[in-house]
Parts: sequence; C-alpha cells; structure tokens
Amino acid sequence: MGIIAFIVDVLVENLVFFKWEMTQSVMHSSGVGSAWVVFLVLSVLFGGTAATMTVYIGPGAMGSGIAELMGFFNGLHIPQLIGMRTLVVKVLGTSLGVAASLAIGKEGPLAHIGAVVGIMTLYMPFDFVKFYQNDKDKREIAAAGAAAGVSAAFGSPIGGSLLVYEISKPSTYWSFGLTWKIFFCSSISTFTLNILMCLVKGHDLSITNAGLIKFGEYDENPYKL
Repeated sequence: MGIIAFIVDVLVENLVFFKWEMTQSVMHSSGVGSAWVVFLVLSVLFGGTAATMTVYIGPGAMGSGIAELMGFFNGLHIPQLIGMRTLVVKVLGTSLGVAASLAIGKEGPLAHIGAVVGIMTLYMPFDFVKFYQNDKDKREIAAAGAAAGVSAAFGSPIGGSLLVYEISKPSTYWSFGLTWKIFFCSSISTFTLNILMCLVKGHDLSITNAGLIKFGEYDENPYKL
C-alpha cells in the first residue's frame, strides 16, 4: 500500500503539473480566456476518463469506498467491490479525478484500494494462504489493508487504525491483538511511502518529508533513518 500510495501521488503530481504547464503556456501566448478553456478541457478530459473507466470497466470502484467497506466489514456481499479491475480503475480513476480539480480526495479511495490489495494477497500462488481464504480472515486482512491506505494518505498510522476500527463497528471479529497487527501494517505502509518519496525527491532518508510525523518540520534535528 505504501508503493501504491506513492504511485497515486506521482500520477496526481504529474497530471496536475501537465495541466498547469499547458494552461500557463496558452495564457502567455493567447491570453487568459484561452487558458481558461484549456484548463476546462483538460479537467473535463481527466474527469470524463475516470468516469468512463468506472462505468464500463470497473463499476465496483464507484464512490469513495468507505461506505462500501462499512457494509463489507459487517457481513454484506457487495458485487465487484473486490477485484483486479476495481483495483486498477480505482488507482487510475482517483488520480485522474483529483487532477481534474474535482471536489474529492484520495483518502477514502486509498482505504478501498488497501482492502482490495489485502484480500488479493490471500490468492497468491502459495499453499499456506488457502487456510486464510475464509470470511473472518478476509475481513481482518482487508481491515489491515484499508488502514494501511488511510495511513499512507494522512501520514498517520494511529489514525488509519482507528478509522478502520470505527467503520468496522459493530463487527464481532475485531480483537485487541488485531489492533496491534493493523497498527504495525499501517506503520510499514506510511514508512514505505516516506522512503520512496525521499528517494525520488533526492532528500535524506528522514521521516519529515512525507508526513510520517505531522507536527511541523524538524529542520534543526531531523529524524534520520
């Protein structure tokens, strides 16, 4: 989930930068009016592509994903909520939707993506994972994935764990031991995202650049790897 959150961040950053560069270029050459047209056309193109992919390729990716996860954690069967198509459309659609300047964020979608990734790990080509292909274990690992996604989005492993606990109520599968496992999973996700962002931006391997600790900047004494 740390890697996927990194991919989403890079996609959004590049799409927004492309739209900004195109708009600025047209504004300098043809004026503000033409620049607004370019901005609008690119936004509609990004948003329209995301909507088309959702309708025709991965309908399970529709919406934020939080409400659907609440139902899933509490025993509801929601068609196409989990699957490879849903995962791909959710990643690309979220990136395009955010870059389209729509009033949306990536926090809910990353929770949904995390749940999908969690369950997909239970279908890796290893014999031991077959023992965990049951409803209880699927929901536990989906909860861990969702928490990892939210943690990467906010840079908050504790917040991700608490959010998943909140939307899982009144599930009977939750336990104290599961809370620690999910927190550990969330910490790894956030740390992975932070390291990748540091490497791409050419920063030292500190935990201040991608938000692992969100209490301001530590310029004088940054926490190093």
